[in-house]
Amino acid sequence: MRFDLFVAIDFDGTIVEKDITDEVIKEFARPGWELAEEEWEKGVIGSRECLERQMALIEEPLDKVVKFVDRFEVDSTFPEFIAYLKKNHIPHGVVSDGFEAFSKRILSNAGLADTPVFANLLKEADGRLKAFFPNSKPGCPSGTCKCMVTSGIGNGAPVILIGDGRSDFCLGRKAGFVFAKRKLEVYCRENGIPHAAFKDFTDVSRYIKSFEYHITNRIRESAAAVKSL
Repeated sequence: MRFDLFVAIDFDGTIVEKDITDEVIKEFARPGWELAEEEWEKGVIGSRECLERQMALIEEPLDKVVKFVDRFEVDSTFPEFIAYLKKNHIPHGVVSDGFEAFSKRILSNAGLADTPVFANLLKEADGRLKAFFPNSKPGCPSGTCKCMVTSGIGNGAPVILIGDGRSDFCLGRKAGFVFAKRKLEVYCRENGIPHAAFKDFTDVSRYIKSFEYHITNRIRESAAAVKSL
């Protein structure tokens, strides 16, 4: 059975406990990244400008930076959740305002290299890292416009969002349902957005399985009604 929905999964703070981009910046960036972070926190700049400025302060080879993220692991319940989605042909993807190089490395280390990832890109240029934003949208301050991405790859299907932070706020307002942690949970509660707080992906699986149960029963009831005519 294929469900008419799309599961959008945030990466930093959701699939992994830490914000990987923040950890990389703290480890490798020259002084000055704090100013961009402060301006982003205050809403003076968007995440796209913030990430662009911060990545330009890293003067290390990309392969060295990518190897650094090997110390981080996915949530222990995430692989089973992805296996469930694949088994049931539920469309899904990692939609992140972080960087593809980091998320793909960590997913690959967990045996999940085939998980779709939509995120920002990093390349080396003139001895430093340069950020690129293939999933950006004019007028959107984020590096990855999660609303645009999910609308495109989900073919307009209702979205279940799983996330934790500010980069999920906009999509959270448009999603059919939100699983939220931390800042996103507070945002959903304060803005009346249908959501549930979650501890790990076992909680999310339980909800989707419940959805599956009700849909299956509805189909069986409809089939029985037809037979009785």
